[in-house]
Amino acid sequence: MKILSPIDRADEVGPLSDAGADEFYGGYVPDAWRKKYSMLGSANHRYFPSAQIKDERELKTIIKSAHALGKKFFLTLNAPYYLEGQYDDLVRDALRFSGVGVDAFIVSDLGLIVRLRDRVPDMPLHLSTLGTVTNSLSARFFHGLGILRVVFPRELTLQEIKGIVRKNPGVEFDSFVMVGKCPNIEGFCSFTHSNQNLIWPCEEPYKMAAIKSGAGTGRIIRAQKGWSKVNRRRACGLCAVPDLRKAGVGALKVVGRGGPTGLKVKVVSAVRDVLELSRLGMEGEPLRRRAKKIYSETFGDSCNPYVCYFPELWK
Repeated sequence: MKILSPIDRADEVGPLSDAGADEFYGGYVPDAWRKKYSMLGSANHRYFPSAQIKDERELKTIIKSAHALGKKFFLTLNAPYYLEGQYDDLVRDALRFSGVGVDAFIVSDLGLIVRLRDRVPDMPLHLSTLGTVTNSLSARFFHGLGILRVVFPRELTLQEIKGIVRKNPGVEFDSFVMVGKCPNIEGFCSFTHSNQNLIWPCEEPYKMAAIKSGAGTGRIIRAQKGWSKVNRRRACGLCAVPDLRKAGVGALKVVGRGGPTGLKVKVVSAVRDVLELSRLGMEGEPLRRRAKKIYSETFGDSCNPYVCYFPELWK
């Protein structure tokens, strides 16, 4: 089982590798694209410059440094959709990126997937969480389009993940385990996260009241109310690592593009420590106790079911 880490700068390769990262992913928006479409029309699903690799020289250095350590780099081209006129630019850039050593593209848009399969047939394609694979048939559909690896959406339960992996033996799967849990289904969300220093729409505190009560109304209101009391950027799924390993998930993915290097290192280290405990045979309640302790040491906070990737483990 691998650890897939975000990366934004070449000087992060060493520290993140030492912390336990096996693979890297990042975003890069060329100057020509920014001038033509602006960052609100980003080529990937991040709309602020600090979450992007600054230039092509930096991109090449990251790839060269990662390859020197025997690690891979995946480039995100995962905006939820593109304008018709953008596809030619995307394919042209993809051809150039494949020539500088990118090991795979992380994609989500169907139109882009079809074009890349036709124009850059040797480049592996991974499906972003924005592809919203929530059942075995959707995984099979994307595999038929040439997708080799799928990033699971954040909303799936362990049981759902196990079923999808079991029914798709020819596909590799990644699962999020740290940082950035979303209260919405990301692939269906139309919010634009244009600045990481602002409160995003899904983080804005609010109150709910029932206009007309019905079955489950109180439960829904209580659930939504809880989101305004937690920091969703401290999400965690460490307790589920043994279950994900047994299910056949191939990589544990860490969120954090645009975040500080120190936090990335701490989070990757936390994932590495729990993964090693799992490899040594620890599971069940003993592992959960250790995982919660590691979480507290990482974030200086206690666990909360609202920011747990697999809240069913709280039962």
